[in-house]
Amino acid sequence: MSSGVDVRIDALVNACERDLGDEALWIKPRAYPESLALCIIDSIYSTGAQYGQVANIVERYRTYRSGQGGNADLDGPAELLATFDELGSAQAWAEQIGNRRPTSTTPGAPLKAEAVRDGASRLVGLGIRSVEELRLTAESDAIDVVNKSWLEVPGQRSGVTWAYVLMLAGIPGTKANRLVVEYVADVLELPVGEVDARSVSGWIRDVAKTKGWNSIHTEHAIWRLQTRRPVSGSVVEVADVAG
Repeated sequence: MSSGVDVRIDALVNACERDLGDEALWIKPRAYPESLALCIIDSIYSTGAQYGQVANIVERYRTYRSGQGGNADLDGPAELLATFDELGSAQAWAEQIGNRRPTSTTPGAPLKAEAVRDGASRLVGLGIRSVEELRLTAESDAIDVVNKSWLEVPGQRSGVTWAYVLMLAGIPGTKANRLVVEYVADVLELPVGEVDARSVSGWIRDVAKTKGWNSIHTEHAIWRLQTRRPVSGSVVEVADVAG
């Protein structure tokens, strides 16, 4: 690291120690380390939703797959797409597993179930059928192609849900969430427009390494702070995503 980066990391470490409290008490995000299907479902349904609503959908999917003799916690996007084929349509999937929430408030916006199917289809089309394949892709520039494709899914162009797919899969993101960027800019006393999201992601990893923290949990704790949610507690969640 250059001395300039060292100074930034030191400032961020001090700010995180001050603002985030005891790392052992942080509210941790949910994780599906072997189920890309659940990462997709959870991330898309988490926008604007309460914790219980998302958890119920995940459990309904688990129950449905168990009834088929499958295991939702090992499913990839191909297995997820098969459930849409079996039920006949995204609307039928929404009624039996998901819910009828739309992807946006725009009149005629497609259901979130449609976005789940589209997102899964795009990943399969790009050759990503498991968390492990996504992890390998995230280690190369090819992840930018996947990110760009995901942003074309109805209602997902902000990039928030893609960041949560990676988080739920246990994969550090390459670009920090907008609210995390704002926090870092404030700590470093820099204009937000001059702070690169990719650089912020790297700095957060450096902070976590310095402190012996999990980098995904660190970014999540900052996000909770920025959205005025409690940072510490006994809940394990990623829900009501809005920034």
